[in-house]
Amino acid sequence: MGVDVSKLIITEVAQITAFNNAGDLEFIMDEVQNGTISNTQEKFDVQGRNGRKLASLKKNKAVTVTATNGVLVGGALAAQTGTEVEQGTFNVRFTDVMTVKDNKCMTARTAVGTAGAEIGTLYVKNANGSLGEKLDQDAAAAAGTFTYDPATNTVTVDGMDDGTELVAFYDVEVESARISNDSEKYSKVLKLYIDVALQDACGVEYAGQVIIQKADVSGEFELSLGGDSFAHAFTADSLAGGCGGSTNLWDLIVYGV
Repeated sequence: MGVDVSKLIITEVAQITAFNNAGDLEFIMDEVQNGTISNTQEKFDVQGRNGRKLASLKKNKAVTVTATNGVLVGGALAAQTGTEVEQGTFNVRFTDVMTVKDNKCMTARTAVGTAGAEIGTLYVKNANGSLGEKLDQDAAAAAGTFTYDPATNTVTVDGMDDGTELVAFYDVEVESARISNDSEKYSKVLKLYIDVALQDACGVEYAGQVIIQKADVSGEFELSLGGDSFAHAFTADSLAGGCGGSTNLWDLIVYGV
């Protein structure tokens, strides 16, 4: 018995999965707040004498998929920038506030960088919270200079009152993931599967999947930062001529659950 698709409502976008040409998973978006599949088609009128419309020529069908995800998806961001998610050890800039006692204080993390200039510069924190006098890292502590021992995380100053706060900005190594937006790399072409939940007029539930064989991921996107909620915007254009030579821009498969 076939599936009646005469009256169906899409009630939810469950997830979007994307795969590369080798069949490897690129990303999963499973916190989709909203999405659209926009279809366009150009129509050209064939006119006769006195502007009479004789026929219409239809061509250049196009499909654009847009979605907004509630969480950042690293694989999708890599697809949009045309790069990969790298796992490894990378440097990040750390902000550290230290309190001097007996002309010494300790960094919370181990600073990395050029030997003898791991921190480079310290700032004395004023009573009003602003940054004041600048101290430079040197081989010996004196007026306007300090030393740093990365083996013990010890900062040594000279002639400074106990309780003085110093602020440092230095690099630390972290085990992390990195996505780089390389100016010479561009967004990817992937195969998309969009899983949806459907319901008919009698409340019978169905599952559905929109399959886009060849989706050109857009390199134009936004990451909404701050505010009440986060949003990772995603857009892709369906291309004809997918694997196997298909001319389908998408297929919708509906089946029982």
